[in-house]
Amino acid sequence: MQILEAYCEELGEVIDIYAAQRAYFAQPAGRRRRFTFRCSDPACRAAHNPLVSGVGYDKLAEEGEKFRQIHFRAPPDHPHLDSCIWVRDDARRDAGGEPAGTRRERAKATNVIDVFAPCHADKPATATAAGSGSDVLAVAPDDDDGAPGRARNGQSRTGLLERFIDCWAQFEGEALKEQYVTIEGERLSYRQAVTQVRFIAPGTNGRRIVYGGARISLWPADKPKRVYLNFLDECEQFEEHQGSRKLALDLPLARIEDYPGGGLLLSRLEEGRLGKNYVRVFAWGRIVENGAKPGWRLEIESLDNLVVKVIARAGT
Repeated sequence: MQILEAYCEELGEVIDIYAAQRAYFAQPAGRRRRFTFRCSDPACRAAHNPLVSGVGYDKLAEEGEKFRQIHFRAPPDHPHLDSCIWVRDDARRDAGGEPAGTRRERAKATNVIDVFAPCHADKPATATAAGSGSDVLAVAPDDDDGAPGRARNGQSRTGLLERFIDCWAQFEGEALKEQYVTIEGERLSYRQAVTQVRFIAPGTNGRRIVYGGARISLWPADKPKRVYLNFLDECEQFEEHQGSRKLALDLPLARIEDYPGGGLLLSRLEEGRLGKNYVRVFAWGRIVENGAKPGWRLEIESLDNLVVKVIARAGT
């Protein structure tokens, strides 16, 4: 049984797994405690209050380039009502209501994202756990009653870049050309949508998700006020600016601290600076001249449009 959202006892509301991850890392370091989750269906909770497990939301480092898909899981020894939406969806597929291999069946099974809707401003740090989450709209059953968080027409969408990147990472080779996502009205294959820094061109600047390895540095070293993500690759398709094609992302620490996912992002930045790890950065933004300084700067409108993946080095 695939669970897209769950009721969190500690927070007193139904949240998605990305909101759970942010809430977990918003707790003070050294005093973080995993949450207790129950079924998101209120009738099912009232009848059986079944336990639901959160998987991977409390981890900082990935084990490899195929990023884990954090998720909820329903233990088999905690039964749900037969009328629970998760049981009904499973029963429909088992009964052959959605033939194996259909687009709806694949989307339901993998939570494939069809629409990424970038945010255009940072959310306030006072946003609720649910409000600061991924805004995932999941594939709905045919008799869906319009419940919040579920979309009709067999599409899934998100405004959180990490949700899309976790989905994108599950595809490889020819499959990246066969799966499509719509971003601000433009339909792109997964291969087109996510482009390495060295391949991004002026003509697609601001219309693609850029990514690459990066080094993290703080400034000033004694009492840091800014963090720099310096990409290892250069903007090879761009002209030099002040004699350089290097690309950096410059973020005030105050901006990160005032962001709902700030605790998670700061924890990842700290983990990423350890020698046992390396970092992949994904961002939806625009590459601009770096003022009077050499090279280029990546500007992002919202920190929801930034993903910092910390990956453990092999053998560590």
